[in-house]
Amino acid sequence: MKNRLTVIVVLSVLSLGVVACGSSSSSSSSAAAAPSTATAATSASTTTTSTTKLAKTKFVLHAGLAFGAFHHWIYKPAKAGELTHPLQHKLTTVKAALAAGFVYHELKLALADAQADPTLSKLVAPITDLQNKIRDLAGSVKSGGTTAGDASGLDSSISSIKDKASSAGQPITEQTPASPSG
Repeated sequence: MKNRLTVIVVLSVLSLGVVACGSSSSSSSSAAAAPSTATAATSASTTTTSTTKLAKTKFVLHAGLAFGAFHHWIYKPAKAGELTHPLQHKLTTVKAALAAGFVYHELKLALADAQADPTLSKLVAPITDLQNKIRDLAGSVKSGGTTAGDASGLDSSISSIKDKASSAGQPITEQTPASPSG
């Protein structure tokens, strides 16, 4: 029963993160479309400008969520050897696979924000590379072939991105949802 509750909580947290990220983009487009006297060209330029202004903030948020989820649900279990065989730690494997999907999604959003800002544009290639590695990792988590070395390699890529973001004036703080007590 406790395992089912944990899976439900993890799925809820991950789905809320995806829903919350999706709703922000639709509200900005509806806000840009609200002025009835504005022409379509003005409305489009307003949307582009507001996205560009918030790109750094959104980048830090999405990267922080991605890195926090990676460290909490993938890196730590992999270092502990809990992801080497999918049948030994079923719940941990499911959490890691879901987290890999969430991390991939957040990196996709962070990549779009990095592309929208000239200061963060130097992070596009490392984020794309990390995204590809996370996609590959999701498959290895499901098959049970994730080792501590795999996680360490991804951790060094994340550290590199965090260092480059800090040097660009956008330090990334990892964000991990609090786990339920009980």
